[in-house]
Amino acid sequence: MLLGLLLFPFMLVFIRGDRKVERGIKIKRLWSSILCFFGGYRIDVKFEVDLPQDKPFIFCPNHTSYLDIVLMYLILPHQIAFLGMSEILKWPIINLFFKRGVDIPVYREAGKKAIDCLKPAADELKNGRSLVIFPEGKIPGEVPKLAPFKRGAFILAKENDTPIVPITFFNNWKLFSDHTDLFGTAKPGTAIVKVHQPIYPKDFQDFLSLQRETYRIIDTELQDYGNK
Repeated sequence: MLLGLLLFPFMLVFIRGDRKVERGIKIKRLWSSILCFFGGYRIDVKFEVDLPQDKPFIFCPNHTSYLDIVLMYLILPHQIAFLGMSEILKWPIINLFFKRGVDIPVYREAGKKAIDCLKPAADELKNGRSLVIFPEGKIPGEVPKLAPFKRGAFILAKENDTPIVPITFFNNWKLFSDHTDLFGTAKPGTAIVKVHQPIYPKDFQDFLSLQRETYRIIDTELQDYGNK
């Protein structure tokens, strides 16, 4: 929060106009770099394939920690928009990115509003911008076990013929647990991440089979890691 306050004047000045998205992402990458430096976090990331930056993807990571969000800006060189829960609109400073169109709020509890958020997300894809969607919707209560996936990311992928890229965060929950828990874990260390090869919607009959395959890939990786 302190770092956010220090950067807030820059956000107000730069997150506006025609280049607000590009500038907003640069500020968040700077914010993420500083947080990782002072937190003592390093990243060991493996890409199964090189991902072109001139094509949009829907990145679908498992969600184990608030550290997941921070690391996404350092892992991916792409222009990305997060789809985040609408509760973020109540968070000071962070909500600036959602209110100014850098990211997209998701109204999980309201059926029509939840569907409506898919339109601006589809528009971003058409404009060549990639999306980051945590398909579990929130950090599950039994981390690192995967929670069931929500359908939004896979409907978007199927309707817009956009590849899904699964991402596995293996140990972020050990480095930084729930910030509301005074006795939770917060320690320096190396975050282990795997960015999988894209999954192409045209290879699947419907969005449900695409959803199941994405779940299978991440779940298999987590189980293999847990058995080491």
